[in-house]
Amino acid sequence: MKILLADKINPVAIEAFKAIEGAEVINNPALTADELPNHIAGIDVLVVRSTKVTKATFEAADKLGLVIRAGSGVNTIDVACATEHNVRVVNCPGKNSVAVAELAMGLILSLERRIPDCVAQLRAGKWNKKEFGKAQGLKGKTVGLIGTGMIGRELIKRLRGFDVNICAYDVCLTPELAKELGIERCETLLDLAAKSDIVSIHVPLLDSTRKMVGEEFFKAMKPGAILINTSRADIVDNDALLKALDEKGLRCGLDVLPNEPGTAVADFDCALAKHPNCYASHHIGASTEQSELATGLEAARLAKIYAEGKEPVPNCVNPVKA
Repeated sequence: MKILLADKINPVAIEAFKAIEGAEVINNPALTADELPNHIAGIDVLVVRSTKVTKATFEAADKLGLVIRAGSGVNTIDVACATEHNVRVVNCPGKNSVAVAELAMGLILSLERRIPDCVAQLRAGKWNKKEFGKAQGLKGKTVGLIGTGMIGRELIKRLRGFDVNICAYDVCLTPELAKELGIERCETLLDLAAKSDIVSIHVPLLDSTRKMVGEEFFKAMKPGAILINTSRADIVDNDALLKALDEKGLRCGLDVLPNEPGTAVADFDCALAKHPNCYASHHIGASTEQSELATGLEAARLAKIYAEGKEPVPNCVNPVKA
């Protein structure tokens, strides 16, 4: 069985792939989405992190049976086309929850204390304590979470130490679970928007969540409130967000941006990323050594299950014939 690692995988996890009986592991992390179709012939298992898996790759494949996304979201994979070609698509949910929650917390603190701007001013040779000594502080603020899955719950743990009030909206959040988590349950998204000084998004990209945070939501938010998105860019109506930054003084911390490049290094012209009210990072929420090791080992575990012919393969997101 040939396994193609088409993204950077932790070295310890690579050894776990190599330990699978009968496996030939091809490690080619420099492959791009456009190059992938030319390297997929003879491959049984494809492992990716950020590299897009397009229709062209599935059409060029002759033995492919499993695509493993070493992460949570599968929006970079043409799942419908995979299903047409009877290729399983599996992911590794929960293995990057701590890393993403840490970045969300970092973005909150960065916006509250304007840390990137402080650094930029000092690097430019300017001292301006008068301008940057105006932070309100987090204590007593209300943080609203959209989504209380694994990442949302990890963020709740980290918020506790800042003495904030926490509320949340999630279609799966029952009054009993809210009580167990020690948070307030919001009946609607707009209710959460109106209550929160800071909103952090932690839901997957589905048809039901696409652009769920849009113009009406921003109208309901407090002037000067903060929006954090470490989930997926398309959960937010980014045109409406840009307008709200200009007209309502909202601020945002984004680890996900519209039309992100498909390669690790590229020129990127994004109006949101350039806006002075936005602090943006390079979609690095899951990119810690701890997270990469955990997701890599989980990917190897899934590949081993598939190699041993065990059914069903866990975390399969599409219906295929066994």
